Amino acid sequence: MNKLNHPIWLQRFLTIALLIGAFAANGQDKTVTGTVSDAQDGITLPGVTVVVKGTTNGVATDIDGNYSIEVPEDAILVFSFIGYQSQELAVGARSVIDVQLGTDIQELSEVVIIGYGQVEKGDVTGVVNKIDEKQFNKGMIVSPERLIAGKVAGVQITPNSGEPGGGTTIRIRGGASLGGGSDPLYVVDGVVLPQGGNNVSGTRNPLSFINPSDIADITILKDASAAAIYGSQGASGVIIITTKGGTSGKPQFTYDGSFSVSSIRGQVDMLSTPEFIFTVDRQAPQNLDDLGVDGVLSDTNWFDEITQTAVGQNHNISSSFGIGDNTKSRVSLNYQNLDGVLKTSNTERIAGSISLDHEALNGDLKINWNSKHSLINNRFAENAVGGALIFAPTQPIRDTDSTYFEWNNTLAPLNPVSQVDRRKNIGRTIRNLYSLKLEYALPFVEGLSATVIGSFDKSSGVSQDITLVGDRPGDLGGFNFNEDELLRRNIEGYFTYTKNIGDIDIDFTAGYSYYDNQFTVNRRLRKIEDISLDSLSIPDPLEYLTDGQLEQNAGLLESPLIFDENNSRLISFYGRTNFKYKDKYLLTATLRRDGTSRISQTGEPWKIFPSVALGWRVIDEPFMQNQKVVSNLKLRLGYGESGNPNNIGDFDNVFFYSGGDDRVQYIFGNDTINTVRPNAVDTNLGWETTNTTNLGVDFGFFDGRLSGSIDAYNTVTSNLLLDIIFPIGSIPGDRAVTNVASFESRGLELQLNSIIVDKSDLRIDVNFNAAYNTNEITKLNRSNDPNDPGIRRSGISGDVGRTIQVWRVGENNTSFFTYQHQRDANGNPLPDRTDHNGDGLQNDLDIYVDQNGDGQINENDLIVNQQAAPDWIYGLTSNVQFKKFDLAMTWRGAIGNYNYNNTFSQFGNFEGVNQPGFANNIHRSAYRTDFTDRQLLSDAYLQSASFLRLDNITVGYSFSSLGEKLNGRVYVTGTNLLTLTSYDGLDPEAGGQGGIDNNPYPIAQMYVVGLNLNF
Repeated sequence: MNKLNHPIWLQRFLTIALLIGAFAANGQDKTVTGTVSDAQDGITLPGVTVVVKGTTNGVATDIDGNYSIEVPEDAILVFSFIGYQSQELAVGARSVIDVQLGTDIQELSEVVIIGYGQVEKGDVTGVVNKIDEKQFNKGMIVSPERLIAGKVAGVQITPNSGEPGGGTTIRIRGGASLGGGSDPLYVVDGVVLPQGGNNVSGTRNPLSFINPSDIADITILKDASAAAIYGSQGASGVIIITTKGGTSGKPQFTYDGSFSVSSIRGQVDMLSTPEFIFTVDRQAPQNLDDLGVDGVLSDTNWFDEITQTAVGQNHNISSSFGIGDNTKSRVSLNYQNLDGVLKTSNTERIAGSISLDHEALNGDLKINWNSKHSLINNRFAENAVGGALIFAPTQPIRDTDSTYFEWNNTLAPLNPVSQVDRRKNIGRTIRNLYSLKLEYALPFVEGLSATVIGSFDKSSGVSQDITLVGDRPGDLGGFNFNEDELLRRNIEGYFTYTKNIGDIDIDFTAGYSYYDNQFTVNRRLRKIEDISLDSLSIPDPLEYLTDGQLEQNAGLLESPLIFDENNSRLISFYGRTNFKYKDKYLLTATLRRDGTSRISQTGEPWKIFPSVALGWRVIDEPFMQNQKVVSNLKLRLGYGESGNPNNIGDFDNVFFYSGGDDRVQYIFGNDTINTVRPNAVDTNLGWETTNTTNLGVDFGFFDGRLSGSIDAYNTVTSNLLLDIIFPIGSIPGDRAVTNVASFESRGLELQLNSIIVDKSDLRIDVNFNAAYNTNEITKLNRSNDPNDPGIRRSGISGDVGRTIQVWRVGENNTSFFTYQHQRDANGNPLPDRTDHNGDGLQNDLDIYVDQNGDGQINENDLIVNQQAAPDWIYGLTSNVQFKKFDLAMTWRGAIGNYNYNNTFSQFGNFEGVNQPGFANNIHRSAYRTDFTDRQLLSDAYLQSASFLRLDNITVGYSFSSLGEKLNGRVYVTGTNLLTLTSYDGLDPEAGGQGGIDNNPYPIAQMYVVGLNLNF
């Protein structure tokens, strides 16, 4: 693979930056004094923070509102106080500056982004949460979603694995679908990204093309009344990402560089070498002679052999500057290189962005240009964790002839070190996103403006996966090559009209959207199964084969039957009205009509999605004016409908015909003809629809020192897509995907923000959020049979075709489906191969509960047993600023969730050491359960995965001693440092949101050291 060299410009830049700091001229300081008072009543204000902008040099006003501070002549003083508008004043020649601050309750005046516009937070009627740059998680952040993990009530962000640059699963209020399509919609600077992600080859995380350092804030629209403006795309919530814009004036530069070290915390509790030998001797003595090579026993920790201490680096440089009086711009460049804790895994990114804001026609025309570019190289490691856990520790890595040691048995696991070394799996993604926004205040109607947004989003991906020929006989190696691209074109046009009529304020938006997705497969190639990889001409398996080399190997490659091009379109018309009466009675109503090419005309491709929300700013009522405790109180009530077409593929409503083989022929006279049959399709596929009712309260106390919100909601999702059995003759087959299921979810959310201390040299704020969510499947088929057994799902390892979860009416959609294991007096599961009930037989009746009393244990005795989804998720964040030091922490946790420990259920028994001609290592839990055989469906492997994790902690020190124009900050960050849990596995989140822990890529803890410079 072509590795990107460490950029020379970084070294040059750092050298120049240090020289600037060393030779910068120091300005002359002087003393500035003054008094700060309330602009309304003239009362002096004690405790007002007075800070020199861009530095940590600051004081607070005394009890009489007076201050005194030493500043340079060209300083800008920033005056800030809770509940008041901040002011920035240039010092110049003045030595006395008196200031009057106007009241401004921050939680009401803050502007938040909503769909196709923005409003003051006090006027929001839906459930909207905004997280800005100051609140973001710190560290070696690869993709934007990790910035807000643990920050917002009801938003669960779980890493899919620990691989560098890996993806995450995000669920807002638990998601809104069963079969998939529960990912939120992402909107970046007004551009709607392809829902379901970027599926081009070589991609780990579709959001990693966005440099997190470019992001100014992230806004989450959680309920349907807020998200309904996005119609069919907003059922699972909307995440709006706003990137940083430019500034006017002289260029301002920022550099942020960091280096990281990552390692795995803990190991799976497998037998040590002496314990393994002892166990083989006791349980499978016939395998003792097969341990070691030529009578020599090794002591190999296979897990250590495939893992490593991983290092990484991240460098960002940006510049903001003005061009003339009407243009602001910003450019940035990012380089990131991260190794993973599994050997050979790596991600490498070069990303750049350009932002340009221009005003013309006396400010009536605003032009915004944004472009984001990324080149990401990935190397994917062979996940040999399972093999490393069970491979016999007595065996050497290499045999006496220097080849990799392999068991001479096709049923035995492969040498895990060999698996990692032989796998050469690389991927490259290039993504370019361009957007242009024109906003024009029409001169002929006051308050009327027109906005047009056009975007072009192209991703190109290539992946090459080569497995070299192995040392086990018959291992011919493998080769796969994929190349494709995704093109997304979008045009938005809308009018906005604002009008004030006495006590009435009206804001009306009406618009049109056109989205076009085109996914093109350029190549899908694989080695013919019976051909050895050695037959192919591959000069370097870590370099992509050229067109000429692929053509040279054409005779040894095959291309599977696929669609070369998939297209889909979504066309929308929408409108929204914001109505405000006397600044305290609020009404928001939206209506969107969507049409998609994924639904045929018989399935009603067009659908209308309405919403309405009411708000009452109680704080502005006369009876609230004479009290000093409550600073904000607003009630909200909303209802909305949104949809989800994303579980429908581009061609899921179309019949395709395939030819039968010679075993299925039709006789015509003396001839036989092969049949041609259509696939089973329901041509009436339609929208999945989500209806949400939300009741909320926003509150604030003590001039905003304590603020937050409480929300209760009920969501009903209907017409969910499932694969079900159809009546005979109704379709050309026995089952197909159709709209049939429904489920309901309910929840409660709490968001608390507090400022504990706010002084010139000390500020402490603590924020807490918690969310309760539960759901219930209300329909799975058309029969509504209360005795329907449901749909078995979620395959597990250890046996072919085993599943561990079920969808069943009346149950949670993440419910486990297990046998109830009988326990002894100490609560331990009864061991197998023992006649516990005294019937003279050793069978499953001895260890499992016979639920229906029929004298046998079978699938009729499986029960719904716990769930993977947590009852509660919560987060606690705090920030401390003491003089030049700062401390930020994020704690995150879940309560009530369970994992099925598939690692234990596969390896926690003595069956592993008793294999024909070889012995596998086993998990130490076999000595606790005394299981001889695998008990895969036992509830003994359901374990509470509730946890509290110190997700992120950062300590920083700011300095301004490098010169008048150069200041900076050094910081240290630790992630995943501490986890409090009763879960026995490697990590309580190893099972992901699906709740099945099956040897995933380990999640590591990371230490980061960084430097930030501003000049």
